[in-house]
Amino acid sequence: MIPSPFKPSTRTARLYALCSQLAIAITMMAIAHPAAAQPQQGITTELFYLGEAVQNFSGGLQRGTLYHATGDLTVTVDTEEAGWWPHGTLFIDTLINNGADPSARLIGDVQTASNISDGSRTRLQQLWYEQQWGENLALLVGLHDLNSEFYVTEYGTLFLNSSFGVGPDLSSSAPVSIWPQAGAAARLAIHVEHFYLLSAIYDGDPTTRAIKANSEGLMYISEAGWSAGATAYKVGIWHHTGNKIAADGRRFTSNSGGYAVIDQPLAAWKSSHLSMFLQLGINQQDRNDISNYLGAGLHLDAPFSSRPDDVAGIAVARSGFSPVSRRVQSLLPAETAIELTYHLMLTPWLSIHPSLQWIQHPSGDPALQNAVVGMLRMDFHPL
Repeated sequence: MIPSPFKPSTRTARLYALCSQLAIAITMMAIAHPAAAQPQQGITTELFYLGEAVQNFSGGLQRGTLYHATGDLTVTVDTEEAGWWPHGTLFIDTLINNGADPSARLIGDVQTASNISDGSRTRLQQLWYEQQWGENLALLVGLHDLNSEFYVTEYGTLFLNSSFGVGPDLSSSAPVSIWPQAGAAARLAIHVEHFYLLSAIYDGDPTTRAIKANSEGLMYISEAGWSAGATAYKVGIWHHTGNKIAADGRRFTSNSGGYAVIDQPLAAWKSSHLSMFLQLGINQQDRNDISNYLGAGLHLDAPFSSRPDDVAGIAVARSGFSPVSRRVQSLLPAETAIELTYHLMLTPWLSIHPSLQWIQHPSGDPALQNAVVGMLRMDFHPL
């Protein structure tokens, strides 16, 4: 087991609560302060509201319609522009979610058709500080969303299925500090021209928000990549030191995996740009339900010359179930989701985002029919 730099503390929960209250207070002051509308003063606020109607037309658990939503308020403080100290950034992110999870209620898929599904709750999502030294080195500490930097495909962010964010080979295999619950982290970033290296350690179970390295373990992750413009090639590895129980009851003391991501422009004409992305993920198949993942898609900017801000795309996500899970749980080989989507900009602060997903073999359950799911998301961005 990798040695732990963190020590469990009985005061961690109280510390989280105090940080949450402080973050909310700072957020409210930033909104009320005139600097909120003056980014040059170093304080910038952003407010998002995502509302989504989901209908399962056929297959899955049951036919039906539901509505769910999330509100996201962020405050970013540039410490140098604010007159505090140079090369620092403070970031606060609070969330309010409402509504039921369509995957749990209607679809039964393991990859999660909507990347904003959570249920109803309010919480502090992120609270971190980053200090930079020159242009090449930065250290971040605090509550941090792993998927804001690791395992990211920029072209995949167009799509609503959760697998096009962080691959399910990671998100389903260990407690991960991702949306909607980020945990404590320390992340080091090194950039040299087109190359970069990210390396971080995260709380082993961010849902508890209490660092218990002995009982919950820790998550270690590193990613190296090359990027130039819109082109990017990335590889990453992760290791979780917490206990893992396989489908057949065997117990393991750790879990590991790796992934690769490609973002690649393909062609351009007039105002349109066609690009592709690819995600590959694997882990230790003797202890995980999902042992491999493949995601790929096409991303088209400005599909119509009269609408330069619109984006269209089609993508496929395939999660392969491990041999042990297939044997013990009588699962089919894989769940596959195909998504067709279009992001329509109505104004600079309002857009609608329809999506149609065909989900083959939800959760690998032979008893569930293929699901056809329609989604309509509204993105309201007043600040």
